[in-house]
Amino acid sequence: MLILVTFGLLALGYSFVTRLKYAPDEPAHYIYIRSLATKHVPPPISHKDTPTEESEATHEGHQPPLYYALMAVFYALLRSQGASDELIWRVLRLLDIPIGLLWISSVYALTREYFGRESRALAATAFVALIPTSSYMAGVINNEMLISLLFTRAMLPMLRYFKTGSMTLRSAVSLGLLIGLASLTKAQGLVLVPLVVPAAFAVCRRERRSGWAEAVRVGLPVLGCALLVSGWWFARCWALYGTPLPHSLSEPMLQSGLLELMAVPGSCLFLMLVSTLAVYGYFWVPFWLVWPFVSTMLPLIAVTVALTLVVLVGVVLRIRRAPDVDARSLGFLLAAPVLVYAAWLRYVLFVDRWANLQGRLFLSVAAVVGIVWIVGFEGLFRSDRAKRGALAAGLAMMFATNVAVMACAVKLYSS
Repeated sequence: MLILVTFGLLALGYSFVTRLKYAPDEPAHYIYIRSLATKHVPPPISHKDTPTEESEATHEGHQPPLYYALMAVFYALLRSQGASDELIWRVLRLLDIPIGLLWISSVYALTREYFGRESRALAATAFVALIPTSSYMAGVINNEMLISLLFTRAMLPMLRYFKTGSMTLRSAVSLGLLIGLASLTKAQGLVLVPLVVPAAFAVCRRERRSGWAEAVRVGLPVLGCALLVSGWWFARCWALYGTPLPHSLSEPMLQSGLLELMAVPGSCLFLMLVSTLAVYGYFWVPFWLVWPFVSTMLPLIAVTVALTLVVLVGVVLRIRRAPDVDARSLGFLLAAPVLVYAAWLRYVLFVDRWANLQGRLFLSVAAVVGIVWIVGFEGLFRSDRAKRGALAAGLAMMFATNVAVMACAVKLYSS
């Protein structure tokens, strides 16, 4: 409960210190909500940035509609009561906070399923809740909280299936519905699809069953339900735009695509590294609030990367020292951020280079990050007292970081 209250208060703080209409892509999201509420159709896709709500088209128009449809209900209710745009905007922001709280609850459910112990699950959940980007995005208008909720919730039955080797038809149908809803929230939800088949084959190998039969038994109802829920949207996009995954902004990092990657691999690999470091930094902290007050972000990102490497060493030590660590399940969970990263990298290279600043795209796999960090903490310290002390210090530092980022937001928007 304390974790949820802290997260909610931080999100509420970010919501009020961030000037209305100035959060990342917020006007573009608002246009989509308004279009569904007033015209009952998704807005036209704008192929240039829409920084204000004055446009009818939006560069978020390529997004699936679930989040916007939910918010459109409240937009229409408020508008029918004569509410102003400012009041509607404020209420829509606040409605994201309960979604964020449900996401944090799902993070706890997933981490509890992995660890099997409440104390470790609470530690991992607190870690995720105190990532500044988490509570910031919960306080403004965007679809990140809903995709993070559905993505995390869908990983729970998949992890349970991987660990136990069995999945009932009811669970398979529920998983398919979750994948479908996630895909209707953001195309990122499609990343969940390839996670199902490796899990099925891993179970087959461990249980010595027929691989194809088991994959079909589990995969068919999962993929069938997912297609039933979300397939119509991608079919619509194909009919309208000639592709199931339309894009709005187009400024690829590699103008010549794969040809450029093969022609100058060294330069392209360097660009990938720089972009990866940038997106990793933006996963932890909304640097757009911080950069006006620091000369460069490089030291902050370097410290974050260094700490991550130390934690990864701790993970290796923990696995080697303790047989109770479920390394196989951890490997399965790590497949999710790897797939999200691969999808992000393809997007940056071939669609829009500015996605290298969208660390918020990785909030859907933040629970896995929390698990890795807690395992790493346990590997770095031997005594329980040292572990508790290090964890307390780390969480206190993350809370202080939230306070500092919020102070930057206050100063930025007051200038």
